[in-house]
Parts: sequence; C-alpha cells; structure tokens
Amino acid sequence: MTVTGRLRSVVYTPRETVPTVDAELFDGSGSIHLVWLGRRRIPGIEPGRAISARGRVSDRDGTKIIFNPWYELKPAGA
Repeated sequence: MTVTGRLRSVVYTPRETVPTVDAELFDGSGSIHLVWLGRRRIPGIEPGRAISARGRVSDRDGTKIIFNPWYELKPAGA
C-alpha cells in the first residue's frame, strides 16, 4: 500500500535492544503509523513534513502500522 500525507508527530524511542522512530502520517481521511526499527533518527522525518510511504500494512490493536517503509520526502511546503 502507498500513502501520501503529512507527518503529525514523530517520536524517537531509544531502547536498550532496538531503537525506533515512530511517525504518525495523516492523509486527510485517517492516520497510519510509520515505524522504523533500528533507527534513532532519520533526517527529514519531522512533524509537518509531507511524505509518501509504501509498505505492508499491519494492524495492532486497531492502529494501522507500516514497519520499515520505503519513503519519499516531498519538497518543503508541498
């Protein structure tokens, strides 16, 4: 699945075993979480940034998630 929208929030979670970056993407109709495992920070992944992401959608307790998505940052202001 491919989704395009704007990042509402980005949470960096350093963990002892696997650090994660969790970004909530809103496309105007709903939200999906983009979760990168093993990453502490990702340049350009910040609240308000427009992005397209692609990957397999999982459902965790009613929350849609794409783990380690392929992504493309859209130009600032797009």
